[in-house]
Amino acid sequence: MFLSKSDYMMAQNCIKALWLKKNRKDLTPEIDEATQRRFDIGNEVQDLAREFFLGGVMVPAENWDVINGSKITADLAKKNDILYEAFAKLDNGAFCRIDVLKRNGDGWDLIEIKSATNVKPEYIADLAFQKCVFDNAGYPVKQCWVLHINSDYVRKGPIDVKQLFQIEDVTDAVAEAYINTPAYAEQYMKIQTGKIEPEILIHKVCKDCPYYHYCGKDVPEYSVFDLLPQKDADVFYAETGKMEIKDVPASTCTTPKQLIDREAFLTNEVHVEPEEIKVWLDQLEYPLYYLDYETFQTAIPMFDGCTPYGQTPFQFSLHIQKEKGGALEHVSFLHKEQSDPRRALAECLIKNCGDKGSIIVYNESFEKSRNKELADLFPDLSDKLLAINERVVDLLVPFRNRYLYGPTQHSSASIKKTLPAFTDLSYADMEIHNGAEASTRYEAFIKGKMSDAEAQVLFDGLEKYCGQDTYAMVLLMDVLYKHAENNNK
Repeated sequence: MFLSKSDYMMAQNCIKALWLKKNRKDLTPEIDEATQRRFDIGNEVQDLAREFFLGGVMVPAENWDVINGSKITADLAKKNDILYEAFAKLDNGAFCRIDVLKRNGDGWDLIEIKSATNVKPEYIADLAFQKCVFDNAGYPVKQCWVLHINSDYVRKGPIDVKQLFQIEDVTDAVAEAYINTPAYAEQYMKIQTGKIEPEILIHKVCKDCPYYHYCGKDVPEYSVFDLLPQKDADVFYAETGKMEIKDVPASTCTTPKQLIDREAFLTNEVHVEPEEIKVWLDQLEYPLYYLDYETFQTAIPMFDGCTPYGQTPFQFSLHIQKEKGGALEHVSFLHKEQSDPRRALAECLIKNCGDKGSIIVYNESFEKSRNKELADLFPDLSDKLLAINERVVDLLVPFRNRYLYGPTQHSSASIKKTLPAFTDLSYADMEIHNGAEASTRYEAFIKGKMSDAEAQVLFDGLEKYCGQDTYAMVLLMDVLYKHAENNNK
């Protein structure tokens, strides 16, 4: 049985996940949209990053074709100094493909290409395993490198590959990690071929594992892992074996918010601090402008002035209410061309936001950051965009601060949790359910990967989704007013 680099890295996090991957293929989930996007980003970055090492030769073999790929690599290495996606395999089944294998005197350098903007600790373990395999497969490793994206890069004209990427020497760190790598690899080999499923305690971080639907099937919808921080939750479960909120003593909670969340759930009653709500409401100035952006981000900047993973706004929804309880006016902007949307969006926003009245958002750092970036990009619009920021009021605050909290929020103040806690509005039956879906699908459109018919379905879905985000804020504002007024009766 083979042990790949991804197998090794999975086992570094959880040996049970490795065992399930190898022995319970029926539990392996289908690749979802978010996971596929991560793969696509990685492939796009790799394709471009190879230009950093010109003159290389691609090893023409599929990932599963380990034996043949290793033979092809050995043949190509005899007469080429740079190989892309080179294979190495050991007799015990350990194998890997290195992104770039580059000759260095009488040995070789390993270069791992990453779509991140810095060197993460797991990259060192990753390269240590690859060094172990290549060293023992007849490719003596001299140096190890990580080529990653330069977060300071700003696109100006065609992509400059030498500026977009940074390369860091991690040879010493890999050498230190390498000390234990052969023993780990041997241990993981035995585990994956074992007949007995390893027993591992569930942890808060397990929610990110592809096998959580199996290992976490007995975790309640709202559990200690939602209520408490990671370390506290993990310790409590390890010591008590209990996960339900009813089994968490009040003395275990370390913040007022945790106590509120616990009490609301156990009593099934809404927590209200009407005086705090009233103080927050008193700052509002009509007309109110309820604003929400949709953005997309790419590892490789698409337009001039963009940075790696910079947020590019392409849509906004604006519900306008001139007086308390008054009628709503809706303004929508959606860029429907495969071009830079930012200038047109900024101009439309300025045109429709007036020059007075509170601008209501949910999580002000996001919208205000986009406005600041647009102001930096378009100096002639800067004053008006920054003036909009001065009027922003964050609707998240009364919910995050627990001035109002419902028992079904499960320790979250996100609008997706707050909205159903106090209204009947839902995102369940919508074409687009969340911002990540909106971003991913719009990116596919703007890169020309959709038919006209598919684009029209997308546009309809985006209009409804973004419009509901701002309408949701209107409803939540009404909820706040009702709770503040009911207390005064």
